Amino acid sequence: MPRNPRRIVVIEPTAIGDTLIGSGCILALTKRFPRATVIVAHGPSNAAAVEILLAPVDMAQISFTNPLKAAVKLRALAPDIVVDLCPWPYATALAARMTDAWTAGFVPQGSRRGSLYDLAVPHRIDRHESRNLSAMADALGAGPVSGMAIKRHRALLEADLDPRGLILCHIAAGGSRAAAKAWPMHHWRNLIHALVQRGYRVGLTGTSRDQPVVDDLIQRVALPNERVTNFCGKLSLSLLAELLAEVDMLISVDTGVLHLSAAVNGRSIGLHGPTRAARWGSSSPHAIGLDAPHPYAGYINYGFEQHPSAMQIMATLRPSQVLAVMDDLAPSLQAS
Repeated sequence: MPRNPRRIVVIEPTAIGDTLIGSGCILALTKRFPRATVIVAHGPSNAAAVEILLAPVDMAQISFTNPLKAAVKLRALAPDIVVDLCPWPYATALAARMTDAWTAGFVPQGSRRGSLYDLAVPHRIDRHESRNLSAMADALGAGPVSGMAIKRHRALLEADLDPRGLILCHIAAGGSRAAAKAWPMHHWRNLIHALVQRGYRVGLTGTSRDQPVVDDLIQRVALPNERVTNFCGKLSLSLLAELLAEVDMLISVDTGVLHLSAAVNGRSIGLHGPTRAARWGSSSPHAIGLDAPHPYAGYINYGFEQHPSAMQIMATLRPSQVLAVMDDLAPSLQAS
């Protein structure tokens, strides 16, 4: 590995959640090599997450669907080191290998992917993903990693966004397994009704693309506007982070907002079916992960896996389980 690299490229091309989980590792790299320019090679879907990294990085949007084209763009960045934080795809590993740089990346058990790197770091599925990222930092001499690291802008939290007694619900998952990670709408409807009956206000978060689905849910819930609010497309990632740090609770399927909450040590209840909370849940000390009781729950470790029962798993996680957690925590919350 070059002792004094001038330019380091970190490959983090897709999900917001993965980028946030990797934020501590990226910050550790900038501290390990303070004279180097660190560039994050990202995609369009996670650009907003790269923008709020605490680490001082440059950004380069690169598609890795074609490894050869990606390699050309990586070479144009003139890296001395390429660190691939993706755990399994061969496309990113091949693109990294086709540069002239020294490379580091993950190798899952039983994979030949490690042969494409100068430094291959074992990737384990028996621990939380944050610990795999910490292992990468350690292997590069940049560890230990103390957690996620994003910029904070507390002044963004405006007076009209009162977090007291507010429960945020995030119903839309992302990625290729979004449908399997989704919680049934009738479960959300029953949960929201019960939360409002307990005195909470409910806000539904998401992107502008999620607004029609959320609007339909709110219409079906049929509760007063002052008790249920649609925040879809109205909150920047930075503002959402500050809100997550203050609200009574986030209730979310397994997606990026769960990790954004973890980055600010927020309170959350994660709803997990295809994934397990111990593997992909929020790492906040104030988080609780609920795993579906379905016998095939937890079949996803990376994201490419499929299962014939995929669409039945999340339905076995009931609103009553979420409400039981909320009721246990009620003395410390602020329903009004």
